[in-house]
Amino acid sequence: MMELAINEVKTQAKKLLKALNENPDLVNLMNQPLKRSSASSISQLKLKHCLFIVSQQLGFDNWQHAHEVLSGNKISTPFKMGSFFYPKSCYAFINEWFTNYQQAKSILMENEQSKWLLPYKNQYLIVKSDYIKMFKLDEVTSSLWLETSHDMVQSYNTIAWDKITSEIIKHRVKNF
Repeated sequence: MMELAINEVKTQAKKLLKALNENPDLVNLMNQPLKRSSASSISQLKLKHCLFIVSQQLGFDNWQHAHEVLSGNKISTPFKMGSFFYPKSCYAFINEWFTNYQQAKSILMENEQSKWLLPYKNQYLIVKSDYIKMFKLDEVTSSLWLETSHDMVQSYNTIAWDKITSEIIKHRVKNF
């Protein structure tokens, strides 16, 4: 079972809960996500609400969906991976999009050293190195891309996938 990415979501949710409890102005900024979380007021805010909010920031439907995918338990196909591999900082990049994994994989195989295959919800995208740099991964984590063969779909439920994903989540979630 993968644990690093799940633990990172929990860590980010705890940071959010602490920040919301300490900073009333932040509550106003988080008004819409808080309403979706079912917390009727800041006094009723609990960790489960923050898990919901962080999970939604990562493109999951809810905490249960995030937990299922990030723990490696989501083995049925097709499945919705979330959108955490597609940060807003990468919206300007021109990527190759696919609804079929095999088509995406064949494009990756033509350019294995200069392209990466990433899941996005129930689709797939092929990206170049400038996109990957936007994740701001350290050198050790970046070296793990070789273990995944630049394919974050095929390498799902591996230690390398979990480590890379954990670091992406760490940099992806809004810090409070």
